[in-house]
Amino acid sequence: MTVHSSHGGVAIGTLLQRGEPDAAPLTLVPPLGLRDPALPLRGRASGLRELTDLLDCGSDGRPHIVHGMGGCGKTSLALELAQTATERGVRVWWVDARQTALLEAGLNAVARQVGATEADLRAGVAADTLWRSLAADDRPWLLVVDNADDPHELDGPGSLSAGTGWVRRHTAPHGHVVITSRDGTRGTWGATAVLHPLDTLSDADGARVLLDHSGGRAGGAAEAESLARRLGGLPLALTLAGSYLSRATEIPEAFRDADTLTTFNAYREALDQGLDLVDSEQVIAQTWRFSLDLLSRRGKPLARPLLGLLATFADAPLPYTLLLHPPTLAATGVLPGTDGPALWDLLQALSGVGLVRLPAGAVRDFGVPLARVHPLIRDAVPAPADLPTAVRLLHRAVLDPGSGVPEDEDHWPQWQTLLPHALHLAHRAATAELPTEVVETALSCAQLAVRYLSARTLYEAARDESLRLLPRYEAALGPGHPGTLNTRHHLAHLLHAQGELEAARAEFEAVLAAKREALGADHESTLAGRHELGRVLHDLGDQHRARIELQEALAGEERVLGAANRYTVNTRHILARVLYDLGDTAAAQREFRAVYALRRRMFGAEHRETLATRYNLALILYDSGELPRTREELRTVLTAQTQRLGPEHRATLNTRYALACVCRGLGETATARDEFEAVLVTQRRVLGEGHPDTLATAHSLGHLGEASDDVPTMPFMTGRRGGLRWA
Repeated sequence: MTVHSSHGGVAIGTLLQRGEPDAAPLTLVPPLGLRDPALPLRGRASGLRELTDLLDCGSDGRPHIVHGMGGCGKTSLALELAQTATERGVRVWWVDARQTALLEAGLNAVARQVGATEADLRAGVAADTLWRSLAADDRPWLLVVDNADDPHELDGPGSLSAGTGWVRRHTAPHGHVVITSRDGTRGTWGATAVLHPLDTLSDADGARVLLDHSGGRAGGAAEAESLARRLGGLPLALTLAGSYLSRATEIPEAFRDADTLTTFNAYREALDQGLDLVDSEQVIAQTWRFSLDLLSRRGKPLARPLLGLLATFADAPLPYTLLLHPPTLAATGVLPGTDGPALWDLLQALSGVGLVRLPAGAVRDFGVPLARVHPLIRDAVPAPADLPTAVRLLHRAVLDPGSGVPEDEDHWPQWQTLLPHALHLAHRAATAELPTEVVETALSCAQLAVRYLSARTLYEAARDESLRLLPRYEAALGPGHPGTLNTRHHLAHLLHAQGELEAARAEFEAVLAAKREALGADHESTLAGRHELGRVLHDLGDQHRARIELQEALAGEERVLGAANRYTVNTRHILARVLYDLGDTAAAQREFRAVYALRRRMFGAEHRETLATRYNLALILYDSGELPRTREELRTVLTAQTQRLGPEHRATLNTRYALACVCRGLGETATARDEFEAVLVTQRRVLGEGHPDTLATAHSLGHLGEASDDVPTMPFMTGRRGGLRWA
């Protein structure tokens, strides 16, 4: 059913303290694609050697802080270290601290990868669990926390300087922690931290950077040293200046404007005639202006507004083929007359002068190409494109058929790239003076992004973002607005997913009453509320009331949406579960088979929803005693779920649990025990100790040696199917 949302009559903040792990979609792999082997890291040999020497010896557990001004190359140094560590077989984790919402999720993910249990992570001692788990790992490892420019974000529940924060001295024999930050204050990091100051480059090393990036076509070493001195030795400014001169010198002399800068001396003289450079931000501001002026002279004046538009989105990789829609850009007036080829030419031009990075490998990793603007360049853009334009582009992207709906796993890579931008623009729109329709559009995009998190069974992240959205909806649009009601509904949906069944029932009943009053009984969102209430009633064992709610929802959906609509079919699927648990086996089988045929036609045989129906049909086989056929069916479902959803998705784990039950029924006790134990370990880590799925697995494992008929049922094991849970 549509993931709508709800709240009313119950204290959501209290009810949602228990939830799923902080498992927002992220990667812990170092972004080595940002390195260019053809452009060596200049002037950092000594600092890099200090860090790489750590890899050759045991660890004393002290964190190492690489600090310096913005643009001085801290991340570049850390990437070189990560590359060396990778080549030596050291396990490397890379956590980006720029997006604070994902910082703790990244550190929690590191803890899970070294065997931390979800019970400790959820008990308010996640930082302690992280370091206890890392200390127990005697393999060589390197943890890089990049861009920790606000070190207080690393305090966590304790204190960074006191050694009780997210980063602290550890006891792992071969583990090393490196943090990059603009803050090099001893008091910030504590007495045990090792500080590695990163200064600007010498004139000679700065000259080498200029010569590398300009291709050696803008002058000799002496002239390069003079310009490097004028740029203050700041690596980012040197890179931008060198890239500018590389592009400028490619222009045939006969085609150059008189004021095109083509030499180191000319660039330095232009700086001398401009503002007096006193800090890194001014250096960056001047150098990017020169680069944009060059592009304007080369017939690309729209590069300037395009850079401003890119700076409006989140500080995250930007899926530009999804967001930068040429007709929409032309309609808004930001890039008038720009078609697809012209837009690509502008992006390539910005990349050519170093203002935008187009990292290799993005299509392989995320399914779409990505662009990245350096944070200092983002900060230096004085007048980013107006926020309504960015919101309009995002709205078009999330509604585009190519992005699919958030629940479709085929489109999850695209939604992963859209997620940070949807959340960022919603926050900016809700706190800016904008027309109501712009705020509503931005919030609706964020709501779709939360649905993606929920579909991935990343319940804790979805809950956190829903709790942020709810007051924004209420403040901007009022308590009876459909978006407010949908957010409230989704919070109730998360209660259900997290096993808080009674709380979810109360929430769904409250929000359903609000929807009837505000939207009417036949509104799609009201019908969605009846569907979700029927689901939770079924899981609570109230099958008769569940049937009433679901039959009423189905009748309304057939009238409003049509019999072949996805959400109508979803309601038929849940109603079939209820019919079976009420004892009407024949009707339930007919419904399941009809739904399976519809879903195969609509989505294909391996879609998540199609597999869910095939799984439920296998449970009926199990209940009828046809265990060999049941195993065959469940193995087919499990293979597809593992490939498409991942081995730790809740649906995949449920199928694996069901297979263990089949093995138990076939007398294969050893195999069943191995499977139950493996599922239980993952459920404890992913879902938590108290989740109903985890409790069911622990229960079955504890009674493995008993005859099936003698195994007592758990309170939530309603209906037949030998205690197996429906999909």
